Amino acid sequence: MKERKLLLRSRIALVTALVVALGIIVVSVFAWFSADLTMRRQIDASLQTASPAKELTKPGVDPESLCGPDQGPQGYQKYIVGVQLLRPDGTTCCPKGVDKVRLGPRDWEPMPKFRNGFTYGRVGVRVLIEPVGAGYAVVTSRSMADVRDTLRQLGTLFGVVSVIGVVVAAAAGLLLTRLALRPVERLTKTVEHIAETEDLAAPVDVRGRDEIGRLGRAFSRMTKSLAESRKRQQDLVADAAHELRTPLTSMRTNVDLLVRSEKTGRPIPDEQRRALLTSLQEQARELGDLVGELVVLARDERETERVPVSMGAVVDRAVERARARAQGHVFDVRSQPWTVVGDPGELERAVLNLLDNAVKFSPPGSTVRVRSAEGDITVADAGPGIAADERAMVFQRFWRSESARSLPGSGLGLAIVAQTAAAHGGSVEFVEPIDGIGASVRFRLPVMRTDAN
Repeated sequence: MKERKLLLRSRIALVTALVVALGIIVVSVFAWFSADLTMRRQIDASLQTASPAKELTKPGVDPESLCGPDQGPQGYQKYIVGVQLLRPDGTTCCPKGVDKVRLGPRDWEPMPKFRNGFTYGRVGVRVLIEPVGAGYAVVTSRSMADVRDTLRQLGTLFGVVSVIGVVVAAAAGLLLTRLALRPVERLTKTVEHIAETEDLAAPVDVRGRDEIGRLGRAFSRMTKSLAESRKRQQDLVADAAHELRTPLTSMRTNVDLLVRSEKTGRPIPDEQRRALLTSLQEQARELGDLVGELVVLARDERETERVPVSMGAVVDRAVERARARAQGHVFDVRSQPWTVVGDPGELERAVLNLLDNAVKFSPPGSTVRVRSAEGDITVADAGPGIAADERAMVFQRFWRSESARSLPGSGLGLAIVAQTAAAHGGSVEFVEPIDGIGASVRFRLPVMRTDAN
């Protein structure tokens, strides 16, 4: 059986109606009992005012006179609807025409007291029993018919008001909920559209400064971030496919030559064969480096480790690795101890890429200068330098200047440096060299501050 679920606006309207109904019921019950208590107190006050007990306790007044033959319209009947005398022997008497109240054994308990009762004519009454001396007591009563009619009318009125209130509350709740959730409905349609079409550029039309507006803006930022991430991935895949095509084609050509030589039985001269194998080895190494750099660029920033890192140690390790790769170059290193929060592996790779880039563009035997101070690493070479209008483009993936296209490399080294700097809250840029020779790159990182600082 298909599960049926109420819409959010229907659930809110239903809850609103239930809360209003509960509130109306509580108020109605409280008002009904308050009215009942108030009317009972008024009847009790009228019984005390109309009771003949004070007259029957006067000197010389016989309580039996209450039931005498002289009691007519101007007698004790003028006080109240019903009055009767309770004798010490338990018998009762009353004026002519009075509907007696049914009395029980507890009515001889301490007096005066009020209670509810019934007459022999089955009329509900409010009863006041007061002692009048010599073992006698006077029983004064008043019909509760008016009170019960009033309470019944109040109950009916409260019931009708409750029903009308619940209906109005449900309708108003549904209407207000529709108005309040209209932005959510628009956002839901946008989300469903994006889920069906994967169109991350779809506009999110949610305004306002409330929670729904904040949700819409947060969702818009999320889709924008996802769209940018997808574009970066697409650009990376396209650039990688383009860059991989050249080394793969060259490797395939060399491999085809070797395979054809084996199949045809025509041996390749030893010198040419060694050149082919050396070329394959270099191309395989370049291809491996390119794949490794692509993996680094494809990593999510959330994968970056966040630990205290000593940049002095990072620079020392990167320089040692660069020395092993660049025989014949001199490294002039001046490093001060300072600490950042980040990924030690990524930071070392970024510094090593800067050093490799400086070595690649420096003539043999030249000096690569490395300066590491608090928050700043500068690497300067003795090469031809780079034009001012190209400095912003060198950090793009696969970008290479015209003069560098014949040199080894993939054009990803400085892009990795830029990505590492951004992931650690820093920056990287080319600056003017101190003596005007070569190129100088400044790598900035936020310094980890300690309590002592």
